Amino acid sequence: MLDSEAGFFDRAASAAFVVRGVNYVYVALPNGGMDTQLLKEGLYDPARTRADFVRLADLGYNTVRVFLDHCSRGSGCIGDADNMGLNPSYLDNIADMMAAAREAGLALLFTSNDLPDQGGYAEEASAQAGETFAGYRNSYYLTPGAIRATRRYWRDLLMGLIERHAAFDAVLAWELLNEQWMFSDQPPLSLTSGRVQTTTGSYDMADPEQKKAMVRDGIRYYIAEIKDEILAHDPTALVTMGFFVPELVAPDWYVETAPLLADSELDFFDFHAYPGPLSLADHAEAFGMVGYQAKPIVMGEYGAFRSRYDSVEAAARALAQWTTDSCGLGFDGWLYWTYYAAAPGVGDRTWGLTDQDGFLLDLLAPVNGPDPCRPIEVPTANLAYSKPVTASAEHLEEPARNAVDEDLATSWNAGGDPPQWIEIDLQGSVRVREIRLLVAQYPDGPTIHRILVRTSVGGGFTTVHEFSGATQAGEWLVFQPAVPIEGVRSVRIQSVASPSWVAWSEIEVLGDTTGS
Repeated sequence: MLDSEAGFFDRAASAAFVVRGVNYVYVALPNGGMDTQLLKEGLYDPARTRADFVRLADLGYNTVRVFLDHCSRGSGCIGDADNMGLNPSYLDNIADMMAAAREAGLALLFTSNDLPDQGGYAEEASAQAGETFAGYRNSYYLTPGAIRATRRYWRDLLMGLIERHAAFDAVLAWELLNEQWMFSDQPPLSLTSGRVQTTTGSYDMADPEQKKAMVRDGIRYYIAEIKDEILAHDPTALVTMGFFVPELVAPDWYVETAPLLADSELDFFDFHAYPGPLSLADHAEAFGMVGYQAKPIVMGEYGAFRSRYDSVEAAARALAQWTTDSCGLGFDGWLYWTYYAAAPGVGDRTWGLTDQDGFLLDLLAPVNGPDPCRPIEVPTANLAYSKPVTASAEHLEEPARNAVDEDLATSWNAGGDPPQWIEIDLQGSVRVREIRLLVAQYPDGPTIHRILVRTSVGGGFTTVHEFSGATQAGEWLVFQPAVPIEGVRSVRIQSVASPSWVAWSEIEVLGDTTGS
C-alpha cells in the first residue's frame, strides 16, 4: 500500500517497501534461442519460473515486472484464436505465475504492452479510425469505442483470474501500459485545422494549445476509466502506467508526463531511463519530476546496453552510478532490464542479470547492498577509467573525458586533423600489461598512431609502440608489450596521420598499480 510520504508501505510487515527487482521477460528456449513470449501456452515453464523466483527472493529482490501480453498474436497467445476474448490456457499460466510469486514472497507488477491483436479488442478499439483518428494508438486513447474495448480487455482478464482463484495478494500493481505514447505525425495530432471530438470534448486543431489539452484530457480520462474497471474486480489494486523520454526512441512519438504528475488517478508512476546520451537530470526534466514528491516514481526499466559497455564490469559501474544518481532525483524503486539477456543480434540488447554467472544479479542484490542509494564499488583492471585527461584540443560536445568513461557510444574528438594528442594521468605508478584503443574515425583509411609513456614525475615521454596501417571506426587497436612496462605514470596517444579528425571512443590501460 502507498504511504502518505510518496513511498510504498507494506502494512502486513509494518515496514517501508522499496521496489527492487527485475523485468522477467526473455526466456531461454531448448534450441538455444530466446523468446519474449513468456506466458505463451506450451512455452510457459512453471518449474523454471519458481526456481527463478526463489533465486530472486533469496537475494533480497522483492518485485518482478512481467508483460501480460507480449504474446499478442498466434496459437497459444493471450487472445483466443476465435477472436472472441481471452485464451483460457494463457489465463491459467498467469494464475500459476501469481501463485509462484506468492510462494516465493515476491510482488508482481503486471504490465500490458498493448491491446492484444487477437480477441477482438484491437479491432473494436480502432473501429473509429479514419481521417480524424489514425488507427492504433491515436484512436486507443481518444475515442469512446477504444475505451470500451480496453475496459472489456481488463474485465475479461481480471474476471478470468478471479475464476481461477488467482493470488491477487501477490500483485503489487496493474500497469495500464508498458509505455504510453501517440504518433505526432498522424491524425489528430498531425491536423492543423478543423475541430475534433474526443472522449472529453471538442478541440480546435488550429490551436496548438488545444491540441495538447486534447491529449492531456484524453489520457487522464483513459486512466480514470480503466482504473475504474480494474478496481471493480480488484478493489485494493494499485494502478500505474509506464513512460519513456521520446527523444531517445522516436522523436515523432508524443509523450507528455508532467500534467499526469500534477493531476491523474495513477497511484504511482513508472519512468524508464537507461544510461545513454541523456543524463538522469535530462530525464528528470523531460518527465517533469524535478522537485515532485506527491506520489512514488519507480524506474521500471533501466539497464546497460551491450552496444555501450563491452564488459559486464563496465556495465556494472555505469549501473551503480546511475542508480545512486537517481536517488537524488526522486526515484523510489528500480526494476532491471532484464533477468535473462536478449538473443544476440537484438539492437537494444542489455547485459542480463544472469549473464557472466549472475555477476549483476549478485552485485545489485539487496542482500549485498541494502541501501540502493549507497554507491557500489566495482573493481576494474582498466587503470585509465575515469582518470584525469588532457588533450591537444577537444570538440565542445566530445570532450577528452569521454575517452576514459567506458562508454563505447561516447568519444573524444579533437575537432581537427593530425597532429593531435590525448594524455591520461594514471595518478600513480603502474605496471602496464596492455593498452587498447577503440577507433572513432570517419572516413576509414590509413593512420599512424603512437603510444608514449612517462615513467617519472616531470620526466619526458618515450614511444613504446606505433600503429601504422588502415583503420576503421569500431576497431580495437591493441598493444601488448613483450614484457610489462614498469613504473608508468602517464600514457599519451599521439596521432600523426589520419584522413579523419582525430578521435577515440575509448582508451583502456590494463595492468596493476605498483605505487603512488
